[in-house]
Amino acid sequence: MIVEITTYKTAENVTHEELLLASKAFNKDYCSKCKGLISRQLLKTEGGYMDIFIWKNKEDVEHVQKTFIQNKDAMKFASLTDVNSLTMKNYEVLETSEFNN
Repeated sequence: MIVEITTYKTAENVTHEELLLASKAFNKDYCSKCKGLISRQLLKTEGGYMDIFIWKNKEDVEHVQKTFIQNKDAMKFASLTDVNSLTMKNYEVLETSEFNN
């Protein structure tokens, strides 16, 4: 499994509410169709936003990274972000533990 962590700020004049609405459309129109994508979480950070994607494997992540800019639904969401603030890191999951406390 791969965890992808992407951080960003919104583009100028994009409101929090606009980003949330666009995020729902992004999930439905793009993420739900990405092969190997297990989940996505959108988080509010001190300085902007963070997406945490969980992928089945490295190949699926690499495919999406190569084809992202060719997809109109992906680019619709990306247009609301400040590309200069964007960071993206991928991490291999070594161990997972779940607790039912």
